[in-house]
Amino acid sequence: MRQCLIYNGSLKFSRATYGVLLLIAVLIHSPWLVLAVAILTILGAFSLKLNIPYQLHASIFKKKSNPTLKELGELNFVAAATGILLFVGFALLYFNKFVDFAWIYLLIVDAMIFLACFVGFCVATLMYIFFKNYLAKNNS
Repeated sequence: MRQCLIYNGSLKFSRATYGVLLLIAVLIHSPWLVLAVAILTILGAFSLKLNIPYQLHASIFKKKSNPTLKELGELNFVAAATGILLFVGFALLYFNKFVDFAWIYLLIVDAMIFLACFVGFCVATLMYIFFKNYLAKNNS
């Protein structure tokens, strides 16, 4: 798979930004802010250049840290999975289906975002590795 150089600090900042925005959305019960975070996250899945918080942090702190090599497919999968989870929460809120469940669901997604940010444990990355190994086994 294709590899790219990323700044870990900028990636953590990006995830923290999405986590804080989602927490604010939950606290003020704003489905539109949930949609905005989902759109920003999905944009980051298409290209790292479209990940606005990452690019902002990287442009400021580029000289202070060294980039690390990461698989581009993994980054795209994580961003897309997070965006889809957020969009599902927004859809539940928008269509007034299971509204209380939707806010709890979004808090759980927010906890997973913060877990990926501060601890470095990302559920979507584990899913990506599992699917990659499973598909590689089936192809050989």
